[in-house]
Amino acid sequence: MEVLVPLVTQYILYPGLLFVIAMVLLTQWIARKVSARVMFRYGPIWVGPFGSLQPLADFLKLLAKEDLTNRLASRHMPIIVASLAVGSLTAIVLFTPLAPDPVAAPLDIIPVFYLLVWSAIAIAMVGMGAPNPYSSIGVGRYLALLASSEPALFASYLVPVILSSKLPSTLPEYSVMRTSLLSAAVWGASWVYAAIMAVALVAALLATMASLELKPFDIPEAEAEVYWGMFTEYGGPRLALIMFVLSTKKIVLLLLFTLFFLGGSAPFSYETSPVAAIIIIFLKYLALFVVMVVVDTIMPRFRPDQAIRFLWKYVFTLSFGAVLVASAV
Repeated sequence: MEVLVPLVTQYILYPGLLFVIAMVLLTQWIARKVSARVMFRYGPIWVGPFGSLQPLADFLKLLAKEDLTNRLASRHMPIIVASLAVGSLTAIVLFTPLAPDPVAAPLDIIPVFYLLVWSAIAIAMVGMGAPNPYSSIGVGRYLALLASSEPALFASYLVPVILSSKLPSTLPEYSVMRTSLLSAAVWGASWVYAAIMAVALVAALLATMASLELKPFDIPEAEAEVYWGMFTEYGGPRLALIMFVLSTKKIVLLLLFTLFFLGGSAPFSYETSPVAAIIIIFLKYLALFVVMVVVDTIMPRFRPDQAIRFLWKYVFTLSFGAVLVASAV
């Protein structure tokens, strides 16, 4: 019990559920402000200082609405699987150096990948929980996108995991902690390692955009074609929970990208400057998030066939080529 109490505390407080909720509200405000400025608008301005509380107000407004469902829709399944998706994504943060007492074990990258896959499957299950032609098309597009992006995503994220396990360290091999703490050292180990990481970074960035359904890969929610895709039938509290799942996935996946490919806390170290290390991670994460928002705002959308072809032809090839070379060197 003495071991479980701190872990439960971390899961609820920091970097757990309450921390994730705060990050969702912050990043939603940043996204709306940045997207608005790109389009020469102001974005949220009324609720809270500089409109910073507008995402919270919108979330509470959705929660306060009546929970209406199609009589042929599944009543409880979407809520259950979406809640499990939030839990799985939040648990991933406990494997990172952000946690005061992080979970670290050999090959813990495998359960982390499993939790990421479960969150993606849960989103598809939520879409299938409401019968609607637009939902069916959206789910079909999402599953095609998932089958095309997830193999490349996991392969590209394996590259820094494999390379960091080749460097001398007492940390567990093939773990999120080892990769996060040694990612900067991998870039500086040799020009071969740096070249492999550069290829994997490009593949991981594109695969991450596809996994998060950012433009040009937002084909499951193409408003002009399939209304709002998988979530056409949803509103009120259910829509609020769905939006929370999608925002949480964006936070966790971009955080892993920051730790694996952007050097994590470098140039600071957790051993000498833990506070500065955490701050630099968040600054890198926010910079990456802003770039993703700008790209998502200005890019056009691929057709479904274009997106799938691009992912298999280029992203898949780059990611699997990088992981094969990383395993061989």
